[in-house]
Amino acid sequence: MKILPIKQDEKLLGKIDSLYMDIWNHSIKERLIKHSSYEGFRGYVIISDDEEVLGFSYGYTSLSGQYYHELLSKELEPKEYEKWLTDCFELVELAVHPARRKQGFGKFLVNELLRGVDNKTSLLTTQVSNHPARKMYENLGWVVVKESFLPNVDSSPYVIMGEVLK
Repeated sequence: MKILPIKQDEKLLGKIDSLYMDIWNHSIKERLIKHSSYEGFRGYVIISDDEEVLGFSYGYTSLSGQYYHELLSKELEPKEYEKWLTDCFELVELAVHPARRKQGFGKFLVNELLRGVDNKTSLLTTQVSNHPARKMYENLGWVVVKESFLPNVDSSPYVIMGEVLK
């Protein structure tokens, strides 16, 4: 098994996209390529000995003008915005192969992703109903910043979670 940084490698991006398709039934490739150009981008992928993607995570510095920064800023009160979004690293994606869950890969990917990040805080969103993910993040020290919001009119409710890094 090996841990690699996510980079512009067509074969690797294809494998990451395949895992994401299996989990969420839509592609992440174009969005990942776009996000890789964002300030502070970093990402990691765990590859098995037989070259299977077991999981990946990525994020970047949250800046005004970015889609999710703007979405989250509408959900937070001014004091919450100041605390959580003014110097924030967004944990954008974490995906672990369903057969490899509850084996520590998710925790490892989150910790690896945040190691050395210079931002004061980190934010993420996950579905309110995704209890395994929420429990994992809570066990890692994340707190609920806002219990329920709708990212768009067609979505299920999400929770905003944060962690103070410094």
